[in-house]
Amino acid sequence: MEINFDAVITEKDNKVEILSNIDGIDEKFFNQNIKDKKCDEININNNKYWVIQKGNIYIIDKFKCFDDKIKNALYDALTGCYNKKETQIFIEKLLYTYLRYKKEPFSLLMIDIDFFKKINDTYGHLAGDKALKEMTKIVFSLIRQSDFFGRYGGEEFLLVLPSTKITGAIKLAKRIKDSIENHIFEFDKNDIKFTVSIGVTSVGLNDDYESLISRVDEALYEAKHKGRNRIEYR
Repeated sequence: MEINFDAVITEKDNKVEILSNIDGIDEKFFNQNIKDKKCDEININNNKYWVIQKGNIYIIDKFKCFDDKIKNALYDALTGCYNKKETQIFIEKLLYTYLRYKKEPFSLLMIDIDFFKKINDTYGHLAGDKALKEMTKIVFSLIRQSDFFGRYGGEEFLLVLPSTKITGAIKLAKRIKDSIENHIFEFDKNDIKFTVSIGVTSVGLNDDYESLISRVDEALYEAKHKGRNRIEYR
């Protein structure tokens, strides 16, 4: 079958369907090297490719040939998270379902790197970029495939947790906060540590997109106001 990209892989109900013009891509290679990559480079047969995940579909094409318009329309180029627009669309879809059927509550985490400007000023902007990448890597390692992680702006990120009440969201927020606090990364022979502040909220029947974002932002502000490296919820 002719396909428009070098490979298209679909994962559904623990079954993997592979359409590929690249030698060596099988289910084992997929599980070890491609699965759960949101937006990332990958080396196959000594050639650079780009992997884009959209739901349960993975699109793979040569690094230099991939349509940047598709990539930029969905993802933040630096971190591989979804961009702000895609994150808003996802939240609004969950909100519509919740308000219509009065079930499937969901929660939001707003995550902000503490004293991010200090990292840039002390070690340079490339170190700041790496801090953002390190933080997102940790978060991706702790969340479910159904969760939605997006960059909201600067060093602020939104994590959307479908079918999750406030208690479960707070537990995950603590795991994220503690994992980041205990993580050290190296940049230019410097060992760098940083912390995050996290605001948490859950959807209510009187919410719209703006009220949800406002409430989780207020919770984040409170966490930073009370000393940072902490979690607050509203």
